[in-house]
Amino acid sequence: MKLTTRPTAVRIVVALCTVAALATASAGCGSQVTGQPVRVEPDASKLDFGNYQTKPRQVGNAKSSKQARAREAQRLADYVALPYEADPAYVEDAWGIATHIVLNRKTLGSLVINDTFDDVAKDLVAGWGNAWRTGGAQEDKRRTLNVAVLMFPDAQTASAVGPTLEHDDFTYNADNQPVSISKPNTYAHWRPDISSVGSWTVHDRYIVYIKVVDDTSAPDLPALTSQVEKMLAVQLPLLDKFQPTPAGELSRIPLDPQGLLGRTIPSNPESPIRAEPDGVFSGRGTVSLMNAGQATLPELEKYNVDLVSFGDAVVFRTKSLRDADGLWTTWQPLKPDQKMVAAPAGLGEHVQCFADGVTEKNPTGSINLCMFQVDRYVVQAFGKQLQDLHQKVSAQYVLLQSR
Repeated sequence: MKLTTRPTAVRIVVALCTVAALATASAGCGSQVTGQPVRVEPDASKLDFGNYQTKPRQVGNAKSSKQARAREAQRLADYVALPYEADPAYVEDAWGIATHIVLNRKTLGSLVINDTFDDVAKDLVAGWGNAWRTGGAQEDKRRTLNVAVLMFPDAQTASAVGPTLEHDDFTYNADNQPVSISKPNTYAHWRPDISSVGSWTVHDRYIVYIKVVDDTSAPDLPALTSQVEKMLAVQLPLLDKFQPTPAGELSRIPLDPQGLLGRTIPSNPESPIRAEPDGVFSGRGTVSLMNAGQATLPELEKYNVDLVSFGDAVVFRTKSLRDADGLWTTWQPLKPDQKMVAAPAGLGEHVQCFADGVTEKNPTGSINLCMFQVDRYVVQAFGKQLQDLHQKVSAQYVLLQSR
């Protein structure tokens, strides 16, 4: 679920409304034993973790077709381009609070105006969507690039669905006119009096839908199509690297193959903190679920973050303690509207918490956030009530201690 305020100092996981960035702290090492560093572990029996679970759980495999398809969409997410990779002018995530997972027309909302999508794309396996906009004040006019990748069982199905979706989208409005895009198997249209263009590109078993809306200038077809072509140049090679789950294995796809989700506090099903189900990512999908800027993906790559688990807390796993410490250091600074608050007792010096959204009229801030580092992990969590947040952080710390 997207946040309504944007962080500027550090990257914060998207979880609720009106949350900003998190401060961080590094994990500590204790005395040395036979030349190997040993972390001094807190006594879990003395930690206050309330009713939060502290024992790892077995997440298992998908239990329904919808759950299996959603997990495949999460896997695909790491291979769906972020618009700024094609044009650095896109500086702000614009997808909103809806889920990025595409299982039917509902996720695409107003991007796809025809009403035949679900019938035409009835064989859709899974999809993922991203959208970013150019900078400026909230009231300023922006340019927005939307991209959605739809995966079908095979190339033959995709080759039939793509042109049909374009035809139905095209004929929905009598003023639409065809547009030529210099990429194979791409079908596009626009209205000359509207500064936007929509396109469908068939690439093997995938269909890439791109819509560019430019409210900053008069309709300029070459400029609009250039944006589509730049995006496709980034997106199509990524899809060649993705390995879909074989059809015969999809219904029982593992939801937590590395076991990290089972060591992450789960979201409350009665009050989920984001539109997507809990899950794990290893790249671009992480950025899609973070209220973050262009620096985030390079940071995750620089510090070798190889897996991120999204639950009621968010756990970033790096390849080494040194990498985790580097990520913590990078995410350290506070913003002017943030102030330090008490950290959970018993976890040593390697956890920090702060209030966000602090103003003269609201000196306690709008929400409390914590981050801690332990071993190869950096963890973010938030809560409106500081005591509850302390319990959550303590429980997550214990979960990561579990072997």
